[in-house]
Amino acid sequence: MCRNKINIVKKTVSQLLQCVSEGRFAIPKLQRAFVWDGPKAAKLLDSINDHMPVGVVMVWQTTRSQRLYLRQRYHVLPPYNARNGKVWFLIDGQQRVSVLHHLREGGTLPNARGKDIDFRRVVLSLEKEEDGQQIRYRRPLLNRYESMADILHPQWKSRLSHLGPRFRERVRKCRQRVLDFPVHLMFVQAKLNAIRESFLRINTQGMKITTADAIFTKAEDLDLRDIRDEVRQHVDAGFGHIPEMPIVFAMVAVRGGKEARGRALQQKMQQLQRETKSNHRLRKALAKDWHRLGVCFGKAIDHLRDNFKVLSRDYLYSDYMIAMLACFYFWNKRRGPSAKQKEQIRKWFWATTVGGRYSGRNFLRCLPDDLRFFGRLARKANARFSYTPEVDEVDIRKAQFASRTGITSAFYCMLLRRRPVSILDNGLNEIPLDHYATSANRKDRHHVFPRAVLIGVGIPANLYNSICNICLLTADENQMIGARRPRSYLGEVRESGTYFKRKMARHLLAIQEDSGMWVRNVRRGFNRFLKQRTRDICRALEDEAGIRLFRRDL
Repeated sequence: MCRNKINIVKKTVSQLLQCVSEGRFAIPKLQRAFVWDGPKAAKLLDSINDHMPVGVVMVWQTTRSQRLYLRQRYHVLPPYNARNGKVWFLIDGQQRVSVLHHLREGGTLPNARGKDIDFRRVVLSLEKEEDGQQIRYRRPLLNRYESMADILHPQWKSRLSHLGPRFRERVRKCRQRVLDFPVHLMFVQAKLNAIRESFLRINTQGMKITTADAIFTKAEDLDLRDIRDEVRQHVDAGFGHIPEMPIVFAMVAVRGGKEARGRALQQKMQQLQRETKSNHRLRKALAKDWHRLGVCFGKAIDHLRDNFKVLSRDYLYSDYMIAMLACFYFWNKRRGPSAKQKEQIRKWFWATTVGGRYSGRNFLRCLPDDLRFFGRLARKANARFSYTPEVDEVDIRKAQFASRTGITSAFYCMLLRRRPVSILDNGLNEIPLDHYATSANRKDRHHVFPRAVLIGVGIPANLYNSICNICLLTADENQMIGARRPRSYLGEVRESGTYFKRKMARHLLAIQEDSGMWVRNVRRGFNRFLKQRTRDICRALEDEAGIRLFRRDL
């Protein structure tokens, strides 16, 4: 690194933004997406307003001939203008420069997690705040919280003409402090390998760099970030932004990779990058395969939703299940599975979810095994999925309703497949599944024995919050039931006689005379109910799978 040239230049924020407008900056392929959120953007401006240091912006200054390292389909900043003599690649400081640019523009920008950042909500408090932070992220309020987008706008006076003299002077001083704030740009002239290493070292010491970041940085010639974005375009909003590593795993798998270890994935990607430099046909084949893979991710999600009622990512046990199914669709020539293939996929889904096969020590063993299985299944439809149960029935009772475990995910998918119905009305009215498709709402998860009742008799939280004490209702019906015992509210429904058995079957609630729900003593009745429903849930899950899922009975 001693022969690398470094030059420090000081620019004000105003001058920096002028460079942005002129298209001097460019985003390199090794750079990550925009990941900040609104509160973090507000804290940057608050630090500038308080004249606190905000770090150096590192720029790789190189010739226009290096434009092939530009990120494509990435519009967080104005595109690089080829009329500029040099390319200024942002190596460190992309987040800060992007925030300053969008604050001046006052628009909305989605971050890498799919969350929209509304920069008009970065506001200056015109009154002193107790915590000392004068610039914060919240809804603007006239004469109280004024948007920094208006304050930094060239026509700020007309936009804020409603302010009185005292507040206008406060706004003027804030504007001046921000625009005159000195930003130090470190211009580095170095070879690409040195820049890659600098990026990794800088980000390792600051915002934690992920295994995926390291893979994308070491193999940026393959346009991996663009491929990742293309894959995500085939995923609907209910599943949000699939994390990067399952996508990388699938990209490597369809090119012959067999492992899930981060180091193995990185080595495979670097091997592909080396091979494509001298093999243009391979590069075209890679691009074609990974484009097909993006479509397969969309098909995989459709399959999970249609066949297993994985309505959104809230009901998904592991993102690697999407990646695995995407690989199957890829090898199956993007065709839908046959009846025989569907049967084996059904066994795989329930065994993997209930058994937590992609978690902990099973992760590195089960993913390669399943890649081989799905490869066989795509080639030969009568390939069989084999599973040896690794969980006990008692694990069902231990699973908590608000947790995100494999067993909990399987439980909710099983209930959704039974098509939940309202309990208190006189008909057999199904609750529309789109009611549950948004982010899982705990108010729609009804405690069969209400918590207040069980707390009153000393039942511990790990038992009354067990999934065995949960069924799916609407929030309104849940509220109507309140703290009544099942003997009371279900007794009324039973007396009406209208579809009672069919309603209870939909919710997997046993209604025989010895059911714990009818026992007068709450503690005794709940304990009996818990055992009965644990057994019933286990049987229902095994019916869904068509195979044995649990090692032994209670």
